[in-house]
Amino acid sequence: MFVSLKRVLSWPQLLALGAAGIIGTSWAYMNTRFYSIYGPGGVILGYAIGTLMAFLVALAYAEMGSTIPKAGGEVAFVFPTLGPLGSFFVGWMFILSSVLAGAAFYVIGISLLLSWWLPSLYTIPIYSIAGVPVYLPALLLGITSAILILILNYRSVSLTGQAQLIMFIMLLLAGATILITALFKGSISNFANPSPFPQGENPLGLGLRFGLISIGYLSGFEGLPALAEEIKIKPRTFGLVIAGSVLVAGAFYMTMMFAGSLFVPWQQSYAIAHRGTIELMSRYSIWLGLIAWLASFLGLVTSWIPTVMTTSRMVFALAREGLFPSQFERIHPKYGTPTIALIFVTIISIIFGSLGEQGLIWFLDISGVGLGTCWLLSTLSMILTRRKYPNIPRYFKVPAGYLVGILGSGITLTVILVSIIPGTSLSLVWPYEYMILILWIVLGMIIYPFAKRRMNKLGIETVARNLLGEYYDVIYGKKEAKTETK
Repeated sequence: MFVSLKRVLSWPQLLALGAAGIIGTSWAYMNTRFYSIYGPGGVILGYAIGTLMAFLVALAYAEMGSTIPKAGGEVAFVFPTLGPLGSFFVGWMFILSSVLAGAAFYVIGISLLLSWWLPSLYTIPIYSIAGVPVYLPALLLGITSAILILILNYRSVSLTGQAQLIMFIMLLLAGATILITALFKGSISNFANPSPFPQGENPLGLGLRFGLISIGYLSGFEGLPALAEEIKIKPRTFGLVIAGSVLVAGAFYMTMMFAGSLFVPWQQSYAIAHRGTIELMSRYSIWLGLIAWLASFLGLVTSWIPTVMTTSRMVFALAREGLFPSQFERIHPKYGTPTIALIFVTIISIIFGSLGEQGLIWFLDISGVGLGTCWLLSTLSMILTRRKYPNIPRYFKVPAGYLVGILGSGITLTVILVSIIPGTSLSLVWPYEYMILILWIVLGMIIYPFAKRRMNKLGIETVARNLLGEYYDVIYGKKEAKTETK
């Protein structure tokens, strides 16, 4: 039976979920390290290149997400061209990148951030992973925080959207404070003297190298199509928000990278401030340091919320398709949220988050493969959908769509290859990261035949109608879809 979610999210809330979900915390504590390698010029140029690359991919998501705006995003819109296997695989890899590198990362990362004020979090070691201890207070804090995020997502989509929007505005205000402080307290000579690029390095080469790194920090927009059945905006506006969230996040990154380079000579910044902007701001005032820390904290929380939110909708859609157990389809009668899927995502994130800081490194590295796979299948899906179903309504039609799709596919394939091919600067670490990736793929291969058996019992048309809803008839040419507007 087809079940649906509540339409409550406005476009500002959706933009907050997308842009803040991308921003995260790396800009606040990694900037001085980036300066020491690439120079502030290389970092800013790299973010500009990374933003452009991510934007090309986001355009494909915008077109497909607004053409087939159903819960699960990629799981739904790749189905007509790539079938059940492609739909399952993109969902499976989305869960890999979102649960392991997203939700599990935040279980660990919240303690790292709060240890600035509570160093006692890193006492009472209870076990070690690859020689790195896991501490009881830090683990308990991560678990408690994960449960609080679950409760927020569980109780109300509307409340979650409102909370996200408020925190996003606070994040922007904190960012503005950092920029103003840098302009008045810092100096442009710290950025430009003698050059914003390391001596003897090619600026474009630096930008391209950091661009490949920065694209990983520009992920998060791909989760927005999963919320398609919870928006109360026109499909075209939906597409604009998906694409626009990348531009907003990219602009924020570049602004913060510029601001951070004004405080001290960039060549010395990493030696002076290992912890990045927080430490740089603290040199002037404990209150300014607190604002920088708050911005970092808000970045973490506003990334965590949409990660859990969108991944649970992906699980929900896989259940609707018949590829996951039907229990994951359950929607709370009062709150209108996929409760079992939310609980499942939280439990898995806590389990993997319990691997501690070493796990954090593994998860971040592996996420590039999962993320790149989702991006690749989605950009290919746009190309194939245009060829196979040229007459379906496209409310956000990308100009030069085939060219954008080809460029986006090339970018995403590069992201995958630089991760899995040994010897590159972004290669996975042997043996742990390759083993985790292989085990995840093998687990999916084991699960899929059982899932396919259930799908066959339901019937492929029933499954497709459950997944695509009213868009089933649009895609297969039986009638026009109803435009989903407020």
